[in-house]
Amino acid sequence: MVNAKKKIIIDNLELLKLQKKLTQLKEEIESSQNEVDGMGGDDAREKHETSVSNIRHNQTKIERYNGRVQGLTEQKRHLRRKLNEPEYKGVDERQRKKMIEHETTAIVVTDLDKYYDALDKALLRYHGMKINDINKIIRELWTLTYKGEDITNIEIQSGQESSARANRSYNYRIVMSKGNTQMDMRGRCSAGQRVLASIVIRLALAETFCLNCGVMALDEPTTNLDFENKRGLAIALSQIIAQRAAQSNFQLVVITHDEDFVSVMKQELSSQTGFGMPERYYQVSREQSHDGHFYSKICAVDWDDL
Repeated sequence: MVNAKKKIIIDNLELLKLQKKLTQLKEEIESSQNEVDGMGGDDAREKHETSVSNIRHNQTKIERYNGRVQGLTEQKRHLRRKLNEPEYKGVDERQRKKMIEHETTAIVVTDLDKYYDALDKALLRYHGMKINDINKIIRELWTLTYKGEDITNIEIQSGQESSARANRSYNYRIVMSKGNTQMDMRGRCSAGQRVLASIVIRLALAETFCLNCGVMALDEPTTNLDFENKRGLAIALSQIIAQRAAQSNFQLVVITHDEDFVSVMKQELSSQTGFGMPERYYQVSREQSHDGHFYSKICAVDWDDL
């Protein structure tokens, strides 16, 4: 009887222990379930699946990049073999020499460009100086030769048509002036004034540019000139002849049918001081020969016989 009660008591104690343990296990299960619920459940599975997909995608990319690396490695080996061929052997040295040549050429081009600019500016200054010199001589000769009162002076004016260095050109025109008024001479002057202006300008050009080449020819210079302007031209020519008589290579050739002009030239030349008169002039005529043909005849005539 006692043993039976003892057994019951022991079983009850054991039951209490088991119930307590059961309670603890339930609490652990509940805690674990809460942890599982906290991990997201379906969301965690989606994240897991996404991670697995990313891993597969990255593995694919790794394989593709590995293939690309292998291709580049093979290309590198091919290029190394190619660099040993004669076409590319010593390419570094050749590139160095070409670079030196390129840099040297660039420096030369820069220097030439500076030289071109300096030369261009010098030419512009020279052009302006020569235009001024020519106009100064034109002014003196025009005042000396022209006897009219409607034109005080003539001069050359130049306008630049293009500003580009390679295409620069000038448009020259003759301007006549009366007092402070200037206008283009073209279409506004008589035939005689045009002839005289043409001669004066040519004489000025010869005086400016032809000091070392002293041959000057005038063909019928008195065409359309009246007597006063003929005399003015003769005075100007006489002064030029007298001034340049000491020049060994100076020669003035005047071709004219105007004997009056030749006489005026003789008179004006004789009035120049320190100047030796020419010995003769040459007369050209046409004569008919016995064969019926006409031939030119050149005769040297003494100045005293004029």
